[in-house]
Amino acid sequence: MSKDKVEKVKKTKVPAMKSEKKSNLKRFSVESVSTFYEVHIVHAETKEQAKIIASQADYNASKWLGQQISNVRVCEDADLSRFKELDDYFFAGSATVDVDGNLYYLKEDGSVNGNMPTTKIF
Repeated sequence: MSKDKVEKVKKTKVPAMKSEKKSNLKRFSVESVSTFYEVHIVHAETKEQAKIIASQADYNASKWLGQQISNVRVCEDADLSRFKELDDYFFAGSATVDVDGNLYYLKEDGSVNGNMPTTKIF
């Protein structure tokens, strides 16, 4: 993200969602696969060793190539339990947009997550 865009996101205030609007929204799970092109610069004795080191090391350069959506469905509470088992780090909150097209995040209890940036997406 460019420095200007980061500064714009930092300055954006987290919007308050009207309670009557929130009650009309459904919770969905959107499952996807993202693809990245990454470059790792490593020192190794062989190509095989270089592959092992690179698989564990941080990348030197990365470019996002795209995303494939594999499943979209209404998200039930039972789904959250399944997702928690998939990953040690699981954010149980959700993302939504306000009437002005700003993306922002909610905590599991429905309150606004002020730790996450707000971004204009529409």
